[in-house]
Amino acid sequence: MNSLLIPRLSTSEASKILTDHARSLEGGALPEELVRLEDVPGTPNPTGGAAASPADVQRWRREVVELLDGIDTHSREGRDALGVALGQAIEDVIHPVPADVAHDGTWSYLSLVVFPDVVNRRWPGEVRNARLILPDERWIGHQTTTRDRNYLKLSWRRWIILGEVMREARPRLGEDEFGALLERTAVARNRRLVTAAARTIILRGPRYPGGRMEFARQFMKRIAERTGPLLLDILSDEEILSVVDAEADACFRSVQYRGARRAI
Repeated sequence: MNSLLIPRLSTSEASKILTDHARSLEGGALPEELVRLEDVPGTPNPTGGAAASPADVQRWRREVVELLDGIDTHSREGRDALGVALGQAIEDVIHPVPADVAHDGTWSYLSLVVFPDVVNRRWPGEVRNARLILPDERWIGHQTTTRDRNYLKLSWRRWIILGEVMREARPRLGEDEFGALLERTAVARNRRLVTAAARTIILRGPRYPGGRMEFARQFMKRIAERTGPLLLDILSDEEILSVVDAEADACFRSVQYRGARRAI
C-alpha cells in the first residue's frame, strides 16, 4: 500500500500550467511533451508522512501508462474503457492516501504534471476563435470551476465505488450513466445503494423503451427523491434492493402509462 504524499498545485499554479499546455499544443507539441516531472511547482502536505520522490512519481507514470497501452479512444466504448482502466490503475499503482484524495490540488498535479497526455486522450479540447481551449473542469476540476469533474479524480472515484460492477457492464457504463449514479451527493455517499442501482441499470436498462441511458436518468431521479423522506443508509442490503426494485418497476409503469395515454 502506498503511503507517499502526492504534490499539490495551487489554483494559480494549475491555471498557469493549463494555459501553457494549450499554447504548447497549439504550437504543435505532442501530448507526451506536456509531461513535466521536474522543475514544476507543487508541494505535498507538510504533515502526515513522507513525500513522493521524483523517482516515485516517474515510476507511477510509467506503470499507469503501461496499463493504459493499447486502448483505442476513437469510439465511445474505447473512451469508456479508458476511464475504467485509468481508475483501476491509479488505485493499484498510486493508491492515494485519504488526505490527498480529498485535496483538489493533488488531482490537478496528477492531471497537469504527471498524466497530461492521458487527459488529452479523452479531453483534447476544441478550437474557439482560432485558439485551443482545454476544458478546465476536466483538466483541473473544482479548483477553478463549480463542477468537481477532474478526469483522473472521477475515474478513480468511479473505480473505488463501482469497480466490481464496471467489470460486469456490457456495454460499459458511460459518462451520462455515471453522472446519474454519482453526481447526487445524497445517493453517492451510500455505496451499497449506488452498487445496487448500477446493477439494476445494467440488467434492466436495455429493456427500457428509451434505452439504458434514459432509464438511468429517470431511475436515479426516483432514487434521489427517496433519499429525502427515507434514510436509506440505515437499511439492510435486502431493504435497499427492495427500494431499488420498486423504483425500477415504477419507471417502467410510468412509460406504460404515458404510452396508454397517447393511445387514447
